[in-house]
Amino acid sequence: MSVLRSSGSSVSCVQHQGSRPHVAPQKELATAKKDSWVRIPRFDHTPSERLRFVLSGGQPHRASEWADTPGHSLEEQLAEIAQEVTLRGEAAERRRQDEIEAARQKRIRWEAAMEEARIQYAEVYRIRHLEAQEAAWHHATRLTEYVNAVRASRGHAAGAGQNRR
Repeated sequence: MSVLRSSGSSVSCVQHQGSRPHVAPQKELATAKKDSWVRIPRFDHTPSERLRFVLSGGQPHRASEWADTPGHSLEEQLAEIAQEVTLRGEAAERRRQDEIEAARQKRIRWEAAMEEARIQYAEVYRIRHLEAQEAAWHHATRLTEYVNAVRASRGHAAGAGQNRR
């Protein structure tokens, strides 16, 4: 049996075995009689002139097996076999191209989502920074008002103390 594998597909060429009743020679009979573990086969298997061609994997279009038969030789079926191999190859190539395109589209969607996330993050960061600046400004304004109020109350207290003397 010969096997060729490529990208999930395999091609096998199998030679059929013929079988006929086994005729044991005297030496084999003597050995089997002497040793109990020796078994004499019932049939002899010999290679025949018939071949079988098996194409597996891929998207089948017509058939996956072709064999020598009394009405059709394998040679007569070679055009159909070649066409099946071609059709499966073309289907595999289309599927590969579709997978590449799907991966490209997925990458484009991912990049767009990442860009949107960057924009949203920048906006949220800008808002938080502005809110922090506003809070600092309000805090500074309240402190300034407090310091001015303390100075004003000291000034009134100092002025009142000078008036009493």
